[in-house]
Amino acid sequence: MKLNSVTIQHYRSIEHVTISLPKNKPLVLFGPNNAGKSNILSAINRVIGERYPTYIEMLDSDFYQRNREEFPTTQISANFTKPLFYNRYGNPHNTIAVSYGHNGEDNNNLLHDGSGRRIYPSNQDRSACQSYLIDAERNIQSAFNYSSSYSLLSKFSKKIHEALSSEHKDELTIAFKQIKDSFEQTEEFSNFFQKFSDALKGAVKGFVHSLAVDFSAYDPNNYAKSLRIYAKEGSNIRGFEEFGTGEQQVLLMAFVKAYMEIFTGENFVLIIEEPEAHLHPLAQRWLKEYITDMCSSGIQVIISTHSVEFIDAEYLDGLVRVQKIGGITRTVQLSPQELYDFCIESGVPSTNVSPENIVDFYSTKLFLDQLKGMFAETIILVEGATEFFTLPIYLKRAGYSLAEHGTEIINCRGKAAIPLYWRLFKAYGYNCYVIFDCDKDAKGTQKTFNKIFTNENWKTDDNMCEITDDYAYFGRDFEAYLGEVIDNYFAMEQELSDKYQITSKPGKAKAIAQHIEEIPNFIKEIADKLEVMEMLGQN
Repeated sequence: MKLNSVTIQHYRSIEHVTISLPKNKPLVLFGPNNAGKSNILSAINRVIGERYPTYIEMLDSDFYQRNREEFPTTQISANFTKPLFYNRYGNPHNTIAVSYGHNGEDNNNLLHDGSGRRIYPSNQDRSACQSYLIDAERNIQSAFNYSSSYSLLSKFSKKIHEALSSEHKDELTIAFKQIKDSFEQTEEFSNFFQKFSDALKGAVKGFVHSLAVDFSAYDPNNYAKSLRIYAKEGSNIRGFEEFGTGEQQVLLMAFVKAYMEIFTGENFVLIIEEPEAHLHPLAQRWLKEYITDMCSSGIQVIISTHSVEFIDAEYLDGLVRVQKIGGITRTVQLSPQELYDFCIESGVPSTNVSPENIVDFYSTKLFLDQLKGMFAETIILVEGATEFFTLPIYLKRAGYSLAEHGTEIINCRGKAAIPLYWRLFKAYGYNCYVIFDCDKDAKGTQKTFNKIFTNENWKTDDNMCEITDDYAYFGRDFEAYLGEVIDNYFAMEQELSDKYQITSKPGKAKAIAQHIEEIPNFIKEIADKLEVMEMLGQN
């Protein structure tokens, strides 16, 4: 049984959001700070976390728009692929929902079937699919102690005790030494730590700590409480506070993965807030692969991220754009069918793609630097390196900073690829501004942008530039137009090329942009169009 979808209504900044979990892929929430990603994670953990949902207090800040008077009811629903439990009449229930302030009544918290009918799932029912949240604090010590019945170690010890009590109880009561021996002979115990060890073998280079297991005072009420997990560096015992934040995260994930592989009757929904925190880029890449492997093995993983390393076109249907518009959290999640439909409507021949291959189609054509656009608000699509390197310089000089405006410039590596990326980003709701060359080929330009731009009179004069609300183009090409509008452009090009040994066209154009104070008029016009697009996109 797996978590199928979650619906959140009137919780914090969320008015109404439904998110579906992809099969054998991570669910990735991405977007700017304060967009509402943490609110989504918190809501999911409320309804299927370890704690009973109705016992979790709602603070004033948890109510929608912080307005308890106008929005007294919050509801969070989780839908599963199979029945989570059966009621006393034998009817199956695939949904578990919690309403805080049910029917607008203060402190009337109700656990129900999604339709308002009260339900009474047991803890055993709920443990069949529960979430575990690794928040941004990464407090590994809380996960590996008995201070809370909700800690991972408490959960694990209970399972081990249940496994031991039927087969080894008589042996374990003889002496503490026999208890230790019996633990080591117990299949669940030995298998778990073997799998836990295996899960860490491929860890990132530079890890200096590991986890080890030992036994403390004998507890006949729960033999497994004799078990303690501690940090080690070589042969020396260390405190958990000495772990790096990245180490804590990976070790927690390895523990969950081993637990899932041994106790297959339960499913964890592992929720990780900002897995990239405190990890260098290569470590982030390794961790993304590790998470992907976890999903392939059947573990459901939900993450929120600000790192492009965790955005992958291979699980497009698991990508959820989170943004805040007018103070309200909005999400965009595309199914393969929805992305396919958008592509067909915007001019892709139906013979080129299908709902079945649309994800593979994009995953083979997207570069990591192009996926950076997923973290922008406005995207400038250009066809080559010259525009990519020079436009940010000219635009900043004109008073338009890309970073300040949340704008990313994407090198599409050729004009023919621009529609491909335009369709993807537009489908996710981004503002897109396109800059390209006509190459003195009006007919070819018309064919390239069919059903995207409606211009039927493409101008292809050598020394012209046309600027519209959605795109700008050059009759011949960008470099030739710069030569027309910047005094002594080609003389400077030769001078800088000789001085700095620059041979490439993009390198020469960038050097000129860096060494002159002039701002071509068309740059100012484009900056104005971008600001208008940004303003309209916020409304």
